[in-house]
Amino acid sequence: MELGWTQDVLAQKAGISKSFLSDLENGKRNVGADTLYDIARVLSRSLDYLMTGKEGETEPASEVQIPAALAAFAAQAGISFRQALTLLEMQQQIIARRSSTKKGSLDKVDWQKFYEAVKDFLQ
Repeated sequence: MELGWTQDVLAQKAGISKSFLSDLENGKRNVGADTLYDIARVLSRSLDYLMTGKEGETEPASEVQIPAALAAFAAQAGISFRQALTLLEMQQQIIARRSSTKKGSLDKVDWQKFYEAVKDFLQ
């Protein structure tokens, strides 16, 4: 899979530093399960693929588009990619349960207010 991303882009999307990513690629550091999972989701690959170079029996994760407003809030608040993804999934579940006349754009969500309301439920 060729995305054409630089180390900077991958590191930013996965919520890790470029130097940490470089050390991983060069075998100088080990990676924890949480970080490996974040990298796999960003790349839309399975953990099997990242560890062995071959796809396992499960389908790769689908690509996730983080709304610009959420990305800006996550950067400002210092929350992890996983927490931002959880916020997005929670908001999507809320919107899915609304009637079609009450559904709104994810770019119009007050992510700070939403985060404050649900932060006790984030890991």
